[in-house]
Amino acid sequence: MEPICRLKDIYKTLYAYEKQFSEEAGITINEGALLCCMKDGKPKSANELADFIGLSGSRVSRIIHTLEEKGFIFREIGVLDKRQMIFTLTDAGRAKIKEMQSFNIDVHSLLSQLKSISEE
Repeated sequence: MEPICRLKDIYKTLYAYEKQFSEEAGITINEGALLCCMKDGKPKSANELADFIGLSGSRVSRIIHTLEEKGFIFREIGVLDKRQMIFTLTDAGRAKIKEMQSFNIDVHSLLSQLKSISEE
């Protein structure tokens, strides 16, 4: 199979996986990854969150904004640097993390599907 066709099939498989996750969790995988970064309960800066999930600042800003609107995190001004924003989980955010941890996410099946596509 041509490499571009494989990439398309990989993308479709990942898209279907993310869609299923979003329908079950009510959040996107990127939102879930950001919450996962915060599961230790420690406040995080926007830069720490961006580094953890590996996305650009503008994309992380949109994800942060969405999670704030959903009530999962809240923003505070930095104590030492008033230009810095610090983000903390809310009770609803901690509950969402617990909910996500209870999901039966079959990563092995996803990886098997991706492996079979790459070997075609």
